[in-house]
Amino acid sequence: MPPVGDTASQHCLRLAQRWAALNPVSRKSFERARRSLPGGLAHDVRRADPFPVSVVRADGARKWDADGHELIDYVMGHGSLLFGHGYGPVVQAVRRQAEIALHPGACHAAEAAWAELVVDLVPSAELVRFTSSGTEATLLAMQVARAWTGRDRVLKLAGHFHGWHDAASIAVDPPFDVWPAGIPRAVDRFVVVCPPELGAIERALGAGDIAAVMLEPSGAAWGTVGLASGFLERLRALTQKHGSLLVYDEIVTGFRWSPGGVQGVTSVLPDLTTLAKILAGGLPGGAVCGRSDVMELLAFGDAGSTKVAHPGTHNAHPLAAAAGCATLRACADGAVQRDLASRGQQLRDALNDVLARRGVAGAAYGESSSFHLVFDEAASPGDVSAVSADVLKLGVTGGTSIELHCGMLLRGVHLFHGSGFLCPGHGAAELERTARAFDETLADLLEEGLVPA
Repeated sequence: MPPVGDTASQHCLRLAQRWAALNPVSRKSFERARRSLPGGLAHDVRRADPFPVSVVRADGARKWDADGHELIDYVMGHGSLLFGHGYGPVVQAVRRQAEIALHPGACHAAEAAWAELVVDLVPSAELVRFTSSGTEATLLAMQVARAWTGRDRVLKLAGHFHGWHDAASIAVDPPFDVWPAGIPRAVDRFVVVCPPELGAIERALGAGDIAAVMLEPSGAAWGTVGLASGFLERLRALTQKHGSLLVYDEIVTGFRWSPGGVQGVTSVLPDLTTLAKILAGGLPGGAVCGRSDVMELLAFGDAGSTKVAHPGTHNAHPLAAAAGCATLRACADGAVQRDLASRGQQLRDALNDVLARRGVAGAAYGESSSFHLVFDEAASPGDVSAVSADVLKLGVTGGTSIELHCGMLLRGVHLFHGSGFLCPGHGAAELERTARAFDETLADLLEEGLVPA
């Protein structure tokens, strides 16, 4: 196993070396983790060179690493924290529930209250079934769709992410023909991968064996690669024409794009929706919701009736339900989403101003309270229309990614792999500091020849 920091030293990436030298406790934490965790990680996305930052405390839009540095946080619990870290109503709700029962091993009032909030907020939701994660939610949605239609195959779009179970794991990142380790080759008998092109999708649906089309309605990776105008409307018509269900993966976009997610903005409704992240207020939790006639397949009926089995020790866990109820009640009127969308645009504009002033071919872009960065000769500040889908999906890569990440950390900003989410704690001062940190880091990247000028 190479020593910690070896990747950075091989590339002579000076920002990574500077950051590593200033963070010996994070280094030591990672060295300890590697002795008991594969690769020292509990989640693939937390991999970072020369080593991951170790966080000891968080509050609002800020967190503090093990070496005592204060950071403006744009990871936001992988997008699960709409209101930021330590949001009072959530903390209080979880504390109250923990004193009542951690896991009663029985039905409890909070699960119905949580489901009622989902039904109230998500336009297509008539019934709700809770899971423990987003991956479980997409797995369950596929099973329900197969049972409803009597068909075995699910169509997914290349680049769209739906978790890590077998049927969701293929064709996530380019090149899409590379088969992921541990996934049976036989999966391609049951999953059809299409580019996000309506002609290709219609040809696949024409075979008459597609149970469902599943996609992120924001476009791949919460809007990293957007969908063409009118795409959702035409896809909705195609699935209805061919008797397939339409399934939205709103695990990231749910309750962030609007109280009703992307479907609350577009009014194009799916048959089923998968949810997680904000749904559970930062705690583990997911859900499938949708048409009552389809969702009833999860209910017990008369002898001999079709029933999709769905156990799960932590389904509608009381702590997740308490956090979820507190979060959904707080965001139900849409005010926080509108405010954060405005701040998101302000931040994207500020980052694009930096790119223009520095003369870098790149863009900050995104929707709602999120942003993505890309550096490419085909990009211009705020405009990624000429950038290839593969470049957008891969985002900032290689040495540029390492130096961007470490350069921003050195200046007190923690990005989410060149992307990020906002919360109410990201005020004017935080946005200004972020733009300044990006300006200074971009100057370093230019000096190292890591971004196109």
